[in-house]
Amino acid sequence: MEDEDMMKTLFCICAAFLLSFSGCAKSTKENTAANAAAIATIKLPTLKCNTCVGTVKRTLASMDGVESADVDLKAKNVTVHYLAAKLDLGRIETGISSAGYDANDLKRDSTAYENLSECCK
Repeated sequence: MEDEDMMKTLFCICAAFLLSFSGCAKSTKENTAANAAAIATIKLPTLKCNTCVGTVKRTLASMDGVESADVDLKAKNVTVHYLAAKLDLGRIETGISSAGYDANDLKRDSTAYENLSECCK
């Protein structure tokens, strides 16, 4: 009888152990979905020089949720990789606009624009 009780106990421990893994897997899937990366390409029609490129990069790097930003001066755009759970396209455009540049259809902040280097105007 002792062997039977020991087997039941061992079975219960193994079952509990295995069930704990399925809970972890679900939690990991939920975390992955919550941290899903998004990519957006934003037109920067007022981008003029490498100083502008640096300003836009620094602005985006300071935003929580931006993973990377590739500014293309020739094409006058930026491709932004960001965490959709922390940030959306509108907030990214607003950040760029607040730095003094047009972002897609959002016009630049005029005060920020006036504070840019002369080569950026």
